[in-house]
Order: sequence, then structure tokens, then C-alpha cells
Amino acid sequence: MENSAKIIWASPQSLARDGIVALLDQEPDFTFAEIISKQEDMMNAVANKPVADILIVDHFFLNDQRQLLTSLKEIAPLLKVLVLSGTEHNEDILDLMKSGADGYIVNEANKDELIFAIKHILTGNTYICTALYIQVLESIAALDIEKKGATVEFSEREEQILKLILEGYSNQEIAYQLFTNKRTILKYRESLLQKTGAPDIGTVIRMALQQGVLS
Repeated sequence: MENSAKIIWASPQSLARDGIVALLDQEPDFTFAEIISKQEDMMNAVANKPVADILIVDHFFLNDQRQLLTSLKEIAPLLKVLVLSGTEHNEDILDLMKSGADGYIVNEANKDELIFAIKHILTGNTYICTALYIQVLESIAALDIEKKGATVEFSEREEQILKLILEGYSNQEIAYQLFTNKRTILKYRESLLQKTGAPDIGTVIRMALQQGVLS
């Protein structure tokens, strides 16, 4: 378990939470750095060394605390963040993504989807479960998102690829859907990083969402 991804889990204590934590604890790819039941304990947990790989946090802990996620990412820039949410909070997702969240999944998601989301995010991708993804795209067009800095122009094919990445498809699956090969998709990803100057593809997706080009 030396190379296992280190998880900080932050959510109110409940039988459901303890159950899913127990299931994840059996996975050889994961280990829990800390399990938190109070919002005020998150800052200290994230600041601990060595830094964990991913923070899985209940939306409740970020409610009305828009700067908290930004502060956590400033302390640990490489920390990935997966938010546990409900479909009724879809409007908050855009704000949290701009603050640095890497993924969103509904509280009721099963173990397999949760594991997929964690692994997908740890490889530098963004993940939004289908139940929330549809609502997010519908809300983007209705929001007047403030654009900061120069606007990046995305080609139609780049937008297609970003949408499919956001939906959780692998490079091979994207290549199949777009009738091309995996190497071409990898070249597009590299080109997007160079064009935007972003450190990872998740940041590129956040930039695209901020500009409203994935609606």
C-alpha cells in the first residue's frame, strides 16, 4: 500500500459515510490519510505533511464558504478535490469549479462510480457524474460568467474532446466516438495545454466553462 493514493475524507459522520469509507479502505489503490467530521478540521488536515493526494468533501462543508476551497488549494496546489453533492446544488458547481474543484459526484453514487471518479481525477482529469453534468451544461448558458484575462479560442474539435473528457470518457473511448485514434486525442490534449498554459486538462476545462464554450 506504499504507492496507494492518500485520501482525506471530509463529511458529517453517518452510517452511510462509514459504510463507503469501509468499502474504499479495502481497495489496494487507496489509503485514508484522515477522516474528518467537522468543517473546521479541514485546513489542518490539508496542511499536514506529507500532503494527501485527494480531498473528498461533502458539499455541506463548502456551503457559504466559497473562499475555503481556494484557501485549501493555495496550501496544497497539487491536491485534487472531489465534491460530494446533490442534484439540487447544480448552480453551486460552477463557482466551486472556478475555485479549484476537480470533480463532482452525487452522494448516492455507487462504489464503482466513486472509485472511477477518484482514479479519473488523480490522473489529471475532471469528472462530473451524469446526473449533475446535464444540469451544469444547461445552467452555463444562463450565467454571465466574468471573463478574466485573454479569451482562449477553442476549435469545434477541441470543444468536442473537452466535453467528452468532462463526461469521464477515456482517451481510447473519445477516439472511438470521434472516429480517430488514441494518439490523435493525446496530441489534442498536449496542444490544449500549450495553447492555454494550463498545468493539466482539468484547468483547461475550467477555463472553457468560465468562457461558456461547453454549453
